[in-house]
Amino acid sequence: MNIAIIYTTFLRPSLVKQSLPSIIKNTEDDITVFVGDQGKAEDGIKDICKSLNNNKIRYIKLPFDCGLSASRNILIEEAKKLNIPYCVVTADSISFTEEYKFQPIIEFLESNEKYGTVGFDLRGRICWECDIDLIEGKCFSLDIPRRNPIIYNNIKYQPVDLHRNFFIAKTDALINNKWDNDLKLLEHEDHAWRWKQKENNYKRFYTDSIEGKYMNFKPNNYNNFRRRMYNEFMTILRKKYNIIGWVVYSDDLKKRFNLYRQGK
Repeated sequence: MNIAIIYTTFLRPSLVKQSLPSIIKNTEDDITVFVGDQGKAEDGIKDICKSLNNNKIRYIKLPFDCGLSASRNILIEEAKKLNIPYCVVTADSISFTEEYKFQPIIEFLESNEKYGTVGFDLRGRICWECDIDLIEGKCFSLDIPRRNPIIYNNIKYQPVDLHRNFFIAKTDALINNKWDNDLKLLEHEDHAWRWKQKENNYKRFYTDSIEGKYMNFKPNNYNNFRRRMYNEFMTILRKKYNIIGWVVYSDDLKKRFNLYRQGK
């Protein structure tokens, strides 16, 4: 087994100090962590990586504010160059909470050449496991997944169009389904919709058999860049699809969100 951890970070060194050691602690020796840093040199991410003194880590300095989409695409290309067959996509805001066993998930993906990704659960983050459609001229529509789940070796896999950005994938599936570099933010629905639209594409799933922890920390210097999501990048998204809105949720999905918020 050979897995690349695709770890993106931007202007939040305090999160890196928490989440990166959790990855080192809870993964096996044949895993390589590609740390993609699109922040500033004074953030000290390179020094944090060195301080961990672990040969799992490959630090990659990216252009400042190159965006989340480009960061992922670049790191996945690096994994492909090394012929690493699987990537786990994660970020500085996600802590690994236990020693994960990815092999059962990989066995499921290997069971069908068209199985491409499996999303994981993320404690502290809204449950984004959905199916997606586009209402022409209006917005994206999200609904709870309706297809029957697959049980493989006693693990449940729910077919979905969209899952949270904490997942494992065949590297080739990600090479063939890149994020849009023009969308530094607000890339999630665009990526899922284009994935769904591509004929005979890799299939996507979700399982709660692996769970991480989301750390909600948005300092002012980070938030100043993140706020562009709702103006600059919303404008790009709307223009790309000729829509006037963003997303609407089905009644069933709203109910699920409410149950999640209530802790049920």
